[in-house]
Amino acid sequence: MATIIKHPDLEDYFVELTLDEIRCRPHGITDLYEANKLILLKGFRLPVDLTLFQRMSGNLSKVEDPKVRRKIKKLTATKFFNGASPAFVEGEQGRTYQAFETDDVVRRAIYDVLCNGEPDLFAAASAAMKTANDVATDLFATCFPSYRYYRVEPSVRLTTTLFENLHWDNHQVADDFQQVRIFCNLDQRPRIWHTSHNFVRYAEAVYREHDLGRFAGRDPNELNDFICGALLGGTRGACTDRLPRHAIAFEPGEIWFGESRMISHQIFYGERAMVYMYFVSPQGMLDPERRFNRQVEDLHARMAAAAAV
Repeated sequence: MATIIKHPDLEDYFVELTLDEIRCRPHGITDLYEANKLILLKGFRLPVDLTLFQRMSGNLSKVEDPKVRRKIKKLTATKFFNGASPAFVEGEQGRTYQAFETDDVVRRAIYDVLCNGEPDLFAAASAAMKTANDVATDLFATCFPSYRYYRVEPSVRLTTTLFENLHWDNHQVADDFQQVRIFCNLDQRPRIWHTSHNFVRYAEAVYREHDLGRFAGRDPNELNDFICGALLGGTRGACTDRLPRHAIAFEPGEIWFGESRMISHQIFYGERAMVYMYFVSPQGMLDPERRFNRQVEDLHARMAAAAAV
């Protein structure tokens, strides 16, 4: 199980549950998730061979096109197993060689660069990602039995992340939706996170000092931009803020769930991870008032009412 070092000045929002315990709950973990808890799947590990990802190359300098390089860095997981596959063909003097005919430049880069042009590694990694995809799909159905998603972004990150800035996620999506994020550590070493304040609680604490009322009625992403950038320093000011932190070391293959727009986080160290993001209509929530946009709207309304008094 993950090692968690809790800071006494922060809310303890961690919940650890086994899959059997989740199945016995009438709403899975939906109520906990909507309450902005960080839920760890106790006693469960992704059933794939993680050494496969260890064998893959993280040297993206071989990818010349910067657009393709960005797509490889934050890779769509389904690119591993959807599309053409390599095939053996007859070459000169009766020898066989591996051919991979595809117009998909990302899938081609997975084969040529990440898998070093090794057909066996490519096949094994593709099968492993298909298993991981199926596990994420099943976990969503089990853990959020009343949710129906209308969009999913399945991503896998196979490059190193170090000393990230503390932030709340901002997907630059203007839609008003409920987000479900499923995280999994694909590395053979722990993935180390730091987490800190709830977004709304932190914004409330600094609301008057920084005149955050000017963001009322605007896209909540703008408030996020200001707090993460101007107040906490953004990527250029990584590790320079002085907010208190919990520290978590997620074990290899471990899975956890959290609304990353509400729980601030910092990847302090990580090599490989899978992140599945599901978009759910607010109408499908247990309490639509708990969605991110609505919580920010409520913050502005409360602060305006308090100022009027």
